[in-house]
Amino acid sequence: MRISNFLYPPTIARCQHVKVNGVQCGSPALKNRKLCHFHQRWQQGRIQLNANHARRSGYSLDLPILEDAHSIQVGLMQGMRLLLTNQVDHRTAALLFYALQTASSNLSRTTFESRPQQVVIDPSSISDTSLGDDAWYKEEFESEEAEIEDSVNIQACVGTGL
Repeated sequence: MRISNFLYPPTIARCQHVKVNGVQCGSPALKNRKLCHFHQRWQQGRIQLNANHARRSGYSLDLPILEDAHSIQVGLMQGMRLLLTNQVDHRTAALLFYALQTASSNLSRTTFESRPQQVVIDPSSISDTSLGDDAWYKEEFESEEAEIEDSVNIQACVGTGL
C-alpha cells in the first residue's frame, strides 16, 4: 500500500470507480467495499435497470454516470450511434438528447466532490454522528497510521541492511 500525506488516512480505501476520462473517484470507499456510497448505489440501480431493460428492448444503451463533461459527451455519441443505426426511434432519441442537454446545463451548478470528512465510510456508525458533525476525524486513524509507518520504516531498514 502506498503511504501519502493526502486527505484520507491510508487505512481508508479509495473508491475504485474510474470516470470516463480515466480519473479515479476521489471519495473513500464504504467499509469492506470497493465503491463509495454514490457509486455503490449507482451500480445497484444500474444492474436492476439493465435486467429489466434486457427483457423489453432490442437495443443496448449503456450511459455512463453523467458526472462530468466527458461522460455527457460519451452519452451524446452513444445516442447518435443508436439514432444513425435506426436502433432507436426519433421520439426516444429527442428525449435522450434533451436529457443530455439538461445535464450539460446543470454541470456548472453541481459538484460531485464533497469535503472528505463529510463522506460516510462506515454506515454502522451513522447513529454516533451529531447534527452538523463530521462523519469521521483524521485523529481516529492516527494510531493505525503510526503502525503502518513503523512497519514501512522497519522494512526499509531490513531491505538496506541497517
